[in-house]
Amino acid sequence: MTQFIQNMLQFIQDNIFSIITATIAIIALWQTHIQIKISNKQFLFKNRLEKYTIANMLIELFKEYKSLLDYSKKKEDEAIIVDIQFASLTNVGYLKDITEIISDPKNNEIKTEFLLKLEEIKQLANEIKFLFKRKQGELLRNFIFDYQNVLLELYKYQIFQNSMQEYRIPILAPKTYVELQEELDEKSHRMRLFSAIKQLESSYRKLQDEDVIAKIEKEIKL
Repeated sequence: MTQFIQNMLQFIQDNIFSIITATIAIIALWQTHIQIKISNKQFLFKNRLEKYTIANMLIELFKEYKSLLDYSKKKEDEAIIVDIQFASLTNVGYLKDITEIISDPKNNEIKTEFLLKLEEIKQLANEIKFLFKRKQGELLRNFIFDYQNVLLELYKYQIFQNSMQEYRIPILAPKTYVELQEELDEKSHRMRLFSAIKQLESSYRKLQDEDVIAKIEKEIKL
């Protein structure tokens, strides 16, 4: 045993600089590993917080203005005015650049910004699906996707309304709104809008029922 210890001490003495160098390298690698983990956590936290902040803005907007989207008491032959709904659902800094599209839907410059923003929102929805735990991420993703779809359908309906008005003007004996509804198949456009709103309302209720926002906030803190 004594001989073994002596041999070990001799080995250490002969290779002391190599051992020190190797030890320093191992420590450096470990510190790098720890730093990468910390950086990854910081990046994930920042990314989650950023996406959550935008998502929560949309949730709060819908919560505040969802009564404006309630068409359950409106008659089928009653004209739908969508500009107020659209302006309300875009009444936040993140969407302020596209609010004007509803008053000037044929403006190509604004239209391009509008379509790009919708694509950005869809990308946001897909990112959220993978940033948070499966159920919370899926439900929040569905809400955001349905939100942008309602904006799109409001925009489409505004274009259709404008077309109805343009169609009506040249007619010598102006037709009633009901007659125009039948002739231009307004109800199919109306039903498509209502369907999008109904889907968004359903997604919102699921968020509330599952207490998704509170769970996501807890997940971000962890």
